Amino acid sequence: MTPDATARHAATDGAAAPAYPLVEDFLTRYEQGPGALDEFAGVPEIDLAPTLDHMRVLERSFTVATIDDFLPETLYQDILRDWPAAEAFAAVTGLPGAASTAYIGERRQRIVDNSLAGDGLSGATWLRLRLALRHPRFVRGLFTCFADTVERNLATLDLSSLDTTNFKLYANLDAGVSDALGAHVDALPKLLTIVVYLDLKGAVTPDSATRWGTALYSAQPGAVRPLTFTSNADHQAVHQLDFAPNRAFVMPNAPHALHGVLGGEPGVERRTLMCGYWLTQPPAPAAS
Repeated sequence: MTPDATARHAATDGAAAPAYPLVEDFLTRYEQGPGALDEFAGVPEIDLAPTLDHMRVLERSFTVATIDDFLPETLYQDILRDWPAAEAFAAVTGLPGAASTAYIGERRQRIVDNSLAGDGLSGATWLRLRLALRHPRFVRGLFTCFADTVERNLATLDLSSLDTTNFKLYANLDAGVSDALGAHVDALPKLLTIVVYLDLKGAVTPDSATRWGTALYSAQPGAVRPLTFTSNADHQAVHQLDFAPNRAFVMPNAPHALHGVLGGEPGVERRTLMCGYWLTQPPAPAAS
C-alpha cells in the first residue's frame, strides 16, 4: 500500500492518521481563509466529501486520481445550462512565473472564483459550485487522502514567504487543431488541482475520449521547470486518462507531475472546470 493510500485508508476507517505538520498548517490557514466561507451565507451546501469514498487512485509516475459522477446531477446540468458566453473567455497567453512567449496551447478560460482577489461569477449555480469546492470538510478530506504527496511537495518550497492560502476556479474551453494544453508541471505552490470534465461537443470521434482526457508523462523531479510548456508530441505518455462527462481528475502536485492535454481534433470543443488550492504570498497592499 502506498503512503497516500495508507493515509486515505486511515481517514476513511477512523484510525489515527500519520502526522503531516505542513499539511495540517496549510489546512488550518485554509480554514481561516477561503474555507471560512464568509460570503456564502444562505447558499445551499453541497457535500462533496462522500465522493472521496469512490475515488480511484493511480500511481503512474506520480499520484493522480479520478472520481466519476463527481458533481450532483442537478448541479452538473445547471453548470452546462448557465455556462458563460463564448466572448467571456480569453486565450491563455501567459501565466505568472512562465515566460511570456511560452508555448501553452489553445486553451481559453474564464475566472469563476479567486478568493484572494474577490473575483467570482455570481448567480445561484456558481455560488453553489464555489461553496462545494471550497468547503473545508471536503478540502480536509481531500488533502488527507494525499497527505504524503502534499507534505513532500511543501517540504521543497521556501515557506518563509508563502503564508497565505488561496482558491482559484476557472471555466475552460479547449478547441483547435493543435494541443489543447502543452505538457507541463504546475507551479509548485499550487498544492492540489481538480479538473472536472464536463462535456465534448461537435465532431466527436472514437478517439476523442482519449485525446481530450489527460496525458501523464514520466520526468525526474527537478528535470522540468514548472510552467515550462512543450508540445505533447515531445513526450511519450506513461498513461492516458480518458475523458468522461462529470469525471474529476485529481492531482496532488509534485516536481515530476508532468501532464498535458492532446486535444487537436478539428471541430471538437471540450468544456471543463479547473480549481486549485494554493499556498502563496500575501496580496500586495493597495496603492494609496
